Amino acid sequence: MGRKHILADHADYRITLLQAGNAPAARVVVSFGGQPSDLSDVGFGSSFALENGWDNIFVAQRHGTQYQGLSLQDFRAAVQPVIQGRDAITYGASLGGYCALYYGGVIDARILAAAPMLPAWKPLRIRRYADLEIRHLELAQAPRSSRSPVVLFDPERRQDHFLVNRMVRPAYPDVRLVRIPFAGHTVLLTLAEMRCLKPLIRGIIERDEIVPFQHPDPRHSVWHMENARKLMRTDRGLAIRHLEASLAIKPSKQAFSMLVSALLGERRTDDLRRLLDQSKAAGDKALTPVPAVQRELAAAGLPF
Repeated sequence: MGRKHILADHADYRITLLQAGNAPAARVVVSFGGQPSDLSDVGFGSSFALENGWDNIFVAQRHGTQYQGLSLQDFRAAVQPVIQGRDAITYGASLGGYCALYYGGVIDARILAAAPMLPAWKPLRIRRYADLEIRHLELAQAPRSSRSPVVLFDPERRQDHFLVNRMVRPAYPDVRLVRIPFAGHTVLLTLAEMRCLKPLIRGIIERDEIVPFQHPDPRHSVWHMENARKLMRTDRGLAIRHLEASLAIKPSKQAFSMLVSALLGERRTDDLRRLLDQSKAAGDKALTPVPAVQRELAAAGLPF
């Protein structure tokens, strides 16, 4: 890594320039931390940008603020002098994907967003974020980039599909949507596991081109888990079979927790006991229910 320079430091955000070499690169990737991130000099997208010889401007939030403390004006004042005359791309996933869209317009950047999500956006009606004040403009009212954004997302994820249709498309009718069914909300992690993420992202950043890539299918654990998520309310028996297939391919805490909860719902106590015994014997941390499901087990008299 070349030099590091803090462009803005505030109680609610930090904006840091990370230079790949001794001189400014022709391309700069402006990346944003996701929902669980906190104030930091490096984060999502930093290593990927630098290893490709691109400079990185990393934008961090104070944990839990969802970037509501960073105005468009303050962002532009910090970033615009650095990117002047350079190829600038805003890039993020989930909350960071929303930020790539929201802040990308004010600097007229190219935009790459994966599963964009603003959890506190009121139309989503997520109760645990109901008290977080939204200070941002609606995306359709914010400055708009002159370039058509690229948005990667799983259309089978209800909230992701809703946000793309209700927030992104009104702001950017020309958006280039890359639909990746049953990849999940963490679509970039799924693509990375399938070893097709880097060529796809490089194609978009270097050539503004969406290269062909493999989509998730029954060979992949996430494909089964996301199918199970969709089926849980309509065919729980089939959902359970998908979760079992997912875990046979790759153990994961999320799929395991979903399976435990589904077996509880179906009152398949014997199957559930066997599953819990097997997981304890395996000693694999991925085969541990999340706290909410552990509380369900305790309430059913099956403490884990």
